[in-house]
Amino acid sequence: MNPMKRLLFFVSLAALSLSFAACKSASNNESANTSQPANTPAAEFTPPPGSEEISADRFQKEVQQNPEDPVPHFNLGNIYLLEGKFAEAADEFKFVVAKNPKDVDALAKLGIAYASANKFDEAVDAYKRAVALSPKSGELHQRLAEVYEKAGKSAEAAKERGEFERLQPNERAKELYKSGKFEEALGESQKVSNKNAETFYVMGNALFKLNQMKEAASAFRQATRMNPKYADAFFQLGNTFDRLGQQEDAAKAFQEAARLNPQDADAFFNLGNTYDKLNRYKEAVGAYEHAVAIRPGDADARFSLARVQLKSGDVSAATEQYNALKEIDKAKADELQKLINESTRAK
Repeated sequence: MNPMKRLLFFVSLAALSLSFAACKSASNNESANTSQPANTPAAEFTPPPGSEEISADRFQKEVQQNPEDPVPHFNLGNIYLLEGKFAEAADEFKFVVAKNPKDVDALAKLGIAYASANKFDEAVDAYKRAVALSPKSGELHQRLAEVYEKAGKSAEAAKERGEFERLQPNERAKELYKSGKFEEALGESQKVSNKNAETFYVMGNALFKLNQMKEAASAFRQATRMNPKYADAFFQLGNTFDRLGQQEDAAKAFQEAARLNPQDADAFFNLGNTYDKLNRYKEAVGAYEHAVAIRPGDADARFSLARVQLKSGDVSAATEQYNALKEIDKAKADELQKLINESTRAK
């Protein structure tokens, strides 16, 4: 018989807040709802196609068949969490932790189960044990802060929030950026005392949205200096240089983004656009070909590739892209056909 394994549940620790309102920190825009019932059912969970079937019945049977194996207990605990059965979930995770006191995942989910059932002292104990085993986990410090707050222990909550901010100093700025509050995100990132590469990346994104391109370029450059392998920062630096009309600099930035992440079709596509603007058509063809190889169904990449192939006089190659586009995007294919006809007539 094959050994059992923990199933990959398509729910992260962060998503497993369920009805636990205290998973929202006091600094967030949404305040905690202390009156929310502890047994509010979670939203229905549908696993992606091809994933293993999961159900309480299945794991209950596995627990019966292997009562001393912590794995089915862990899986059943996850199901109970998703179903909003927090007391039952806590029992399952308690069993797992008893078997393996150093299981951080089980301790963290035990904390979620207790907190969701409004058993905050027990949740504090579970999270403290998890934090002791994984002291660099900002999420665990944040969750511990939240249950301390719910338990009325403000000083302890403040200490844990401070540790969370030290470990993940950019979370607040990222939340503000995601919600479209770019001025606030910029201000929050500027306030970070221990700025790292991600801080300057967030700052650059906010400045870009605020159309402050020179400042954005400076922030992205600083991010790449602090982390020379920061592909996303190079990508955004390329976009910023493009907006500034500095195409040579944009090309260098996109080249680096593509080198660092050779599966980034967008980096190659933007690099192709930049070479096209520089009239470096051979290099543009190469960049677009990379983009198409990575993402064959990208109609824009195929159209752009054919367009520069026509500029280079290669009608045959452009026609190949036309034939492919007919199956992907008929409107794009028709537009390309017009360009091919014009190019042919021009000859």
